[in-house]
Amino acid sequence: MRTIATSLPVGVLLFGGYFLHINDQYNYHVPEQVNDGWETGDLRDHDLSLQPLSSLMNKMESGEYEKLHSLLVVKDGQLVFEEYFDGYKYNWSGRGYMGEYVEFNRITFHHMASVTKAFTSALTGIAIEQGYIESVDTPVYVFFPEYADLFGPMKREITIEHLLTMSSGLDWNGMEIPVSSRNYENDLIQLFIEDPVEYILKKPVVAEPGTRWYYSCGDVNLLGEIIKHATGKRMDVYAEEVLLEPLGITEVQWSFIQPEIVQASGSHYMTPRDVAKFGTLFLNNGKWGDTQVIPEAWVEKTTQEYISYDIPGWNEAYGTRYGYQWWQRTYTVDGISVDVVLRSGWGCQKIVLFPEYDMMVVMTGGYYLGDEPVNEIIVDYIIPSLELHS
Repeated sequence: MRTIATSLPVGVLLFGGYFLHINDQYNYHVPEQVNDGWETGDLRDHDLSLQPLSSLMNKMESGEYEKLHSLLVVKDGQLVFEEYFDGYKYNWSGRGYMGEYVEFNRITFHHMASVTKAFTSALTGIAIEQGYIESVDTPVYVFFPEYADLFGPMKREITIEHLLTMSSGLDWNGMEIPVSSRNYENDLIQLFIEDPVEYILKKPVVAEPGTRWYYSCGDVNLLGEIIKHATGKRMDVYAEEVLLEPLGITEVQWSFIQPEIVQASGSHYMTPRDVAKFGTLFLNNGKWGDTQVIPEAWVEKTTQEYISYDIPGWNEAYGTRYGYQWWQRTYTVDGISVDVVLRSGWGCQKIVLFPEYDMMVVMTGGYYLGDEPVNEIIVDYIIPSLELHS
């Protein structure tokens, strides 16, 4: 990490008969203003305390959170905190999913894992606004006439909204056999075949649509193909036109299941600054500057709770409430409740929205094995920076 400096030599000094240990101190700097559309500012001008974030940076210098790759904070529409750290790039084939060791910076692309799901959801809302899709109540089967024989009575009840809320009821095994296990029986891994759509649609319905939440990449990849069928454009092409270009995002690396099938459930690459641009839309009623990128009504719908669950492990990690590919949860710090909306991706890829405080945090990391420290960082450092008082 290159942003830690010492104002005095590290060591032990004799002062007034006492030994005084001089510790490394974090030197805060306002994020660099470059020609990328971001306005930067000093976090202290936005009712944020530097001390908790300085403590976090000093802890990182001492070796904690060593797999965190970036941390960005946006407050009141300005980028006010931005730090990058050394680490290993994601590599599916590498030991511990680790590839090349690099110095991450503001122009380094990062593997965003399931953060892609939030982009797929936003594109669905834009396609509805533009009239390509009638509504969230439109049945899924109407987009796949070539698979009509796979839609029995129960499966014909699955709607766009069921896919958005991961409540289609279609069988999937991503929670029992996580992709991190590299078990090739995992349904997501098995999607990389000639006809992944058929693979998903052949799945039996194991719960009535709309009644059970299950973290299903199959649901989201169906959404990606619905976007393509409805708009006549592959999801990445449509995204470039209606989402990325208005945000001034010129480069994104998408992942593909097949040459014409985007992996809509995860694994695109972009810079954390550009991820933050996307996240800001959900704090600003869908606008970037004066441009309405995502319909305001869709932003409101997206961040609401549509379904809840009670699953040990998942409750603690993400909360129990789910919307259109975003979680809603409440943190409690020193007796004060703070509501957030978050999108999470494997390995510590996060967009965390604090709507009440017009604040957002973006993190990237390499925690592909073991627990992520996200909740600890939010509770111990991010929320305390708001200086809330009960």
